[in-house]
Amino acid sequence: MMEKAVTGSIKSIQELHKRTLEIIECNRKKEEERLETGIIYLPTWREDRYGSPNSFLRSALFAAIQSKDRADLKKAELFSQQGITITYTGQQLNQEDMTVWLALVDLMKKDPLGTKCQFTGNGILKYMGLGTGGSAHERLDDAILRMTACAVVIKTGTQTYMGNLIHDCIIDEHTKHYKLTLNRHLIKLFGDSDWTAIDWEQRKQLRNKPLCLKLHEYYSSHDKPFPVSLEFLLDLTGCRNSQKASFKRQIKTALEELVKIGFLKSYSVEGDIVKIERI
Repeated sequence: MMEKAVTGSIKSIQELHKRTLEIIECNRKKEEERLETGIIYLPTWREDRYGSPNSFLRSALFAAIQSKDRADLKKAELFSQQGITITYTGQQLNQEDMTVWLALVDLMKKDPLGTKCQFTGNGILKYMGLGTGGSAHERLDDAILRMTACAVVIKTGTQTYMGNLIHDCIIDEHTKHYKLTLNRHLIKLFGDSDWTAIDWEQRKQLRNKPLCLKLHEYYSSHDKPFPVSLEFLLDLTGCRNSQKASFKRQIKTALEELVKIGFLKSYSVEGDIVKIERI
């Protein structure tokens, strides 16, 4: 009798496990169908903040480098926090590109993902708090081109996104009107706990300070940041500074800036370990 009871229990567990897998697969198919045919919106965030997937903030996808230092990458595995894997092909992205991407996504969050968003060159530049001269338009177009021409594979948990960061863009060269589309499947990177809303006013105060910008976005994605090593921050930011003492000074200067703008309460660099406390 005992053997029959055990056998029955095992069969029940096996049947329950099979049913659970069937439900998971059914839900996955429904989600894929929704992504292909349904109306999808990005998450909503406050008007003074711009949203980004954590995979962008916790990796070297948008590096803290000057435009002159960009590299042409092919299937390069970019450094990222544990749990995130990013492979990138294209001209290296930096914090100027990140600012453009954040502004574009914020503009498009009220429309279904995958539909065309229309704006003017002057409008988006002013939206970012930038000037509207010819060189600014050229940098805007270059950033859009880089993010259209690139190819990324981003793996976070059970989700994998493969594609570009901007699906396509049509520009009327006479009027400088833009029609731009994001890939619908980018929604996979905006899971419930997989994105962060960045304080835009603070970010604007850090303009032209790429290391500050990168640290600001990284620490924004953690409510209670854990201590990390200088080596971790060097890899995360993509900085070219190979001199340990010099990079340590750069980090201290950048963290001091984050204190000044009211983002950090305090920081310390003890040996090779960086600790911060957010406000």
